[in-house]
Amino acid sequence: MPVPASEAIASDVGHGALGARSGLRPFRDLLSETVGQRHLWVELRPKKLLTTWIAEGGGVFRKAVAEVFDGVVLDVVGVQTLTETLVRVESQALLTAGHFYYSGATLYVYLTGGVAPSTTSVVVQLGVHVGSHGVYQPVLGVDRLANGPFEAWTDPGGGIPWTPDGWTVSSSVSAGTIGLDKTTSDPLQGNYAARISFTAATGAIGVRQDFTTLVAGQVYRFSGAYRVTSTAGGLMASVYIDDAGTGFVLPDGRTIGTSTRAWSDVAGAGEWRRFAFDFVCPAWGTLRASLFAETVSGTQSGLVDWDDVRLQPVYRYAYHEPLLSIDSVPILEAARADAFWGEMSSALGSLSLLNGGGRLEPLLAAYDWIGADAICRVGGRFQLGGNEILLDDCPVIASGRLGAPTVTDSGVAFDLEDDRKLGERILPTRTYSDSGTPALVQSDFGRSRALLFGTKRAIKPVQYGTHTTGGGAIPLGSYEVVDCTDWAAGIKEFTSVSWYTDEDAATARAASRRTVGPYGSDFDFFVATGRFDVLLDMHPLVITQENNKLHFDTGGAVLSAEISPQTSHMHKVAYDLYTAMRALDGADVTVGYDVSGQLMHISKTAGTLNLRCATGADAQMGVWALLGFSAAADRTGSLNYAADTTIQMEAYDAVLRIDAIGFKDDASGTYTGTASATIEKAPDIARFILRVLLGVPASAIDLPSFVAARAVADRPCSLYVGNPRTVADIFSELETTGNMDLMLKGGVWYCQARDATTPVGTPELVDTDFLSFESHYDPEDLFKTVSLTYNESPDGSNAYGGGLHRRGPNPSPSPVKMGEVEDETIALRYGRFDQKTFATCLRDAADATTPLAGSRLEEIATQASTKRRRFTFSTKGKALQVPVGGKLLLTRSRGLDATGALSAVLVRVLRKRDDWGRWVSDVVAIEVV
Repeated sequence: MPVPASEAIASDVGHGALGARSGLRPFRDLLSETVGQRHLWVELRPKKLLTTWIAEGGGVFRKAVAEVFDGVVLDVVGVQTLTETLVRVESQALLTAGHFYYSGATLYVYLTGGVAPSTTSVVVQLGVHVGSHGVYQPVLGVDRLANGPFEAWTDPGGGIPWTPDGWTVSSSVSAGTIGLDKTTSDPLQGNYAARISFTAATGAIGVRQDFTTLVAGQVYRFSGAYRVTSTAGGLMASVYIDDAGTGFVLPDGRTIGTSTRAWSDVAGAGEWRRFAFDFVCPAWGTLRASLFAETVSGTQSGLVDWDDVRLQPVYRYAYHEPLLSIDSVPILEAARADAFWGEMSSALGSLSLLNGGGRLEPLLAAYDWIGADAICRVGGRFQLGGNEILLDDCPVIASGRLGAPTVTDSGVAFDLEDDRKLGERILPTRTYSDSGTPALVQSDFGRSRALLFGTKRAIKPVQYGTHTTGGGAIPLGSYEVVDCTDWAAGIKEFTSVSWYTDEDAATARAASRRTVGPYGSDFDFFVATGRFDVLLDMHPLVITQENNKLHFDTGGAVLSAEISPQTSHMHKVAYDLYTAMRALDGADVTVGYDVSGQLMHISKTAGTLNLRCATGADAQMGVWALLGFSAAADRTGSLNYAADTTIQMEAYDAVLRIDAIGFKDDASGTYTGTASATIEKAPDIARFILRVLLGVPASAIDLPSFVAARAVADRPCSLYVGNPRTVADIFSELETTGNMDLMLKGGVWYCQARDATTPVGTPELVDTDFLSFESHYDPEDLFKTVSLTYNESPDGSNAYGGGLHRRGPNPSPSPVKMGEVEDETIALRYGRFDQKTFATCLRDAADATTPLAGSRLEEIATQASTKRRRFTFSTKGKALQVPVGGKLLLTRSRGLDATGALSAVLVRVLRKRDDWGRWVSDVVAIEVV
């Protein structure tokens, strides 16, 4: 609940007092300020293991939690178990499986499946809030608005204006023209803002969303950005919170009235401003939140723009202990391995807190700090009594995990590692072992449980168990191809199984020494687990011209049943002989393999059947021995003959290779946009790895950028991760494949397609912004020869031609598919004879290398043969929020240019060092061409 206004700082915004605040300048304006104040806010999330729970019934359990620091009860900001991270809700009544609610005194949890907390480990994350000065700031929940940033728009056709997705339009026009559309003209964030235009008009137009699940009595914040461009205050931006037209929340955030705006602003300077309206939700069945543009009086012309709008629950107003100085903020460093893609490196300094009188030491001793999450935000106040930046507009400059604290009498220092450290993680995360999923063949023990995206041929599965089928005693195999432990949707498909005579044949993909399935009921495939069972003994039998004939008679001349030379198996040989014998004579002849007895049987229902095992032509070279029949004598006098010896194969003898299509999307199409589609595009694979395999929360992944990149990086990939690889290595390959950058900005992952366009809102640096500047060329950006690898063989075999196997800690010569192109003029012009190989996971040769036009190899070769300028400079605040891989515009009266000056030169950041304490960025960038 809010604190009394007397306890808030009256000149600050949003610190516990309900009601409206507007006309606020946004954070991006602060970046260009040189004399404004800088404020630092940090949320630390130490952990504590909780035990002794009380059952509430219906799967809900509770526990009293009131952890205190300096007289302030700490918030419970997260709850985790060994298997799940719970999501916070706004009231106990909203608790469902996988959620928690904290009242300020009692914690309620509902674990998935109604599991009792006493049967697992439950850890809470506590919110310890510190700042550069003491204020109350809101702890905000998940945004309830759909399309609050106004990035998604639908054209309804028929001349009707475009409409922002998720919003409903309301209008009342008395005269003139009022229009609603998206605009790319300097949005506050993203690519679009919503624009309402007035042309000699009187009236109003707005957009709204209705909510039926908000909690009565809960405090919510409706906030966003607006821009009014009009003359003499003729237009007004306004916000309404009502119950669809009868009751309205008044500007104090508490009282209900009639036909009253929550707030309005007629400022017409044409600059972005922010508003925040904190209110107590009334007990309404429907709450409507509306954004309006209205004429104040008479006919007016002008614009009202909206952007970055949110409706969030305020879980509480947390007090920030004044334990930081601006020097406490860590210095952030990140860099690309080279001018192309390559692995991302990062480094952070330490986060320091003031420890006067040892006040922090009891706090450090009471909880688990090593590996605890930390979220660092920066904000400030404008000069000359200007407003303070809203906390929800203060960007996250770093989010990561704390190292062990170092404590002195005056301070506490933590090493802070941001999420780029995820690049050091190793995938796959599991191996075949005694204590987990076993490997029954010694050579597979310790092997990684593989991950698969897209289509891959000739995967070597791992046998983890045995079973019998058909009542037989033969131990047949249970195999795993892909580890689906983390993904219930499983894989898309097993396309075929190849059974080889030996490992050499499998490595060489020797078609003459394999038999290929599936054959109906020969296998039981479990795509949800990435596993399959063998249902029949398919021991390969090599049929040649010397052993492909079977001699028999049915009371007349000796007949010779012949099957084609091939590598086959007992069941198929039996079927082929059955077909051949019936074609010659005896429509009722049957040939079959008895699984339970492990014997071949040849029978006839009536008449005569003699097997010429010894006396038939070329008898000693016939198929009899292969089937287990003795060639010592013919078999006569019966209509049913069983082989003399069993033909069997132990499960451990199988030499298998599998063709499969990897992870598929869920029923909602979460990662591809299509339900159950194959996850095979580079942006989708990267997002899946972040979210599913690395556990990055959805809030830390910018979904619109990944969706947009998918439309550009749309070529199918084939990525098999069967040996240990770092995440950074995998991401580098995906970036090269998709011609994209995976960027971490303010604790959020973005996927940005590489091109020569200038994104909306790209910062432009001019002479007065530079503290230092140099320009140069780097010969390492030029290569005479570039090669590209693609669709790597999962076992590194020589089936795919020449190359270098890149996987594992000790790369060894093992071929992959490869393309190569040379540009002799690079040697002639620059004396550069160097060669560079780029690893991709593209599936198809046409996308990767041939035909060359439009392929990734051509695109890379073009970049590798183009002379580009590099720039190294230090600059004031404008570049602080641009990540490595992001773009800047450089304009300078002096520079490495044919004209002698730089004019809006587009560059991409390769290396960066952000010192938020000094408000300075040191940048290395390369020209975008």
